[in-house]
Amino acid sequence: MKELAEQFVDEGLFGDIPDHLANYIDMDAIARDLAVDYAETELAGERLIYRAM
Repeated sequence: MKELAEQFVDEGLFGDIPDHLANYIDMDAIARDLAVDYAETELAGERLIYRAM
């Protein structure tokens, strides 16, 4: 989930983050929050993350 959190931040899902604040983002906390809405599994050797509703 941490990689997904980093991807979301990189893609701007949390808006523009000034460079001087980027080091203060807690990726582990974002990953824990994402784990509530997303699931992770491995299929044919490939890791998949999906959102189940």
